[in-house]
Amino acid sequence: MFDAKTQLVLTASADAGHDDGKNLEATRDLAEYLSGHGISLLEGSVGDGWPAIVFQSSGASIGWADALPQECRNMNSRVACVIESSFSAGQWREHGDAPLLPAGFSVGGVVRVPGANVGGNLQYVLPLGAVPLFPGSVYVNTSDPQRLREISDLFARCGMDVTQPQAQSLWSSLAGDSFVGITLLFLVLALVCACVCVMTMETARKADLHVRRLFGATGRQVWAGRVREAVVPIVAGVLAGTVLSAVLITVVSGRTGIGPAAAFAAAFISGTVLTALVTALAEWLGIRSNDEVER
Repeated sequence: MFDAKTQLVLTASADAGHDDGKNLEATRDLAEYLSGHGISLLEGSVGDGWPAIVFQSSGASIGWADALPQECRNMNSRVACVIESSFSAGQWREHGDAPLLPAGFSVGGVVRVPGANVGGNLQYVLPLGAVPLFPGSVYVNTSDPQRLREISDLFARCGMDVTQPQAQSLWSSLAGDSFVGITLLFLVLALVCACVCVMTMETARKADLHVRRLFGATGRQVWAGRVREAVVPIVAGVLAGTVLSAVLITVVSGRTGIGPAAAFAAAFISGTVLTALVTALAEWLGIRSNDEVER
């Protein structure tokens, strides 16, 4: 598992030359710096760049990379591993070649990279320093400002401009998401149905409410008793609903960076409070409607 703490975006610098030898040397200096400071790195190409993942695993922090054959982790071996389920993996298995590899590289095996090629075109993995850096998204497992400045300087030597994307707010990350919108629509409909159901139940309990009133119970006492009785069903129902919405929670936590546990807790607490308020309102409306009928 790779504990990425910072994302950086690399774009080709307009001021940099196209000296691949110089850029490769700077890339190897970057690899030595990261190794010396125990920092791991992952880069995936974007757009028309090389369809590759470049990695630097320090301290056994990238599980799949540390499981690669030694030659696939050596920047001097000119050996790459193709990504499972990619076009190159199929070509290599069926025909023994991988035409999308960089010139002069051979295939050292097939690797399964979690999350790779889900709607993407990544083909192979290479150790940092095997080829010059290319435009793409970079993830490093450090957030130390001094280290990030030094890493950015090394990226600049590799002919890359570096930017750090701003974190999106929760609202911005969910705006326009049809899956989230449909889920929220069903949530609203469920609360409306619950409100109508509770009001109907209170109407059906007209005789019971009338008896309680004869023995001196006030409307507030009746309402409080009903709400107390509903606490356990509310908590159980919200918990079941939160478990069933695990897919939505995963989507939300993945986009906001708050983590699945925090997202689950937030969904459960907010769902409990919201459902309790709706139930209390429905009980009050149902009891009040019975009072008006009795009058």
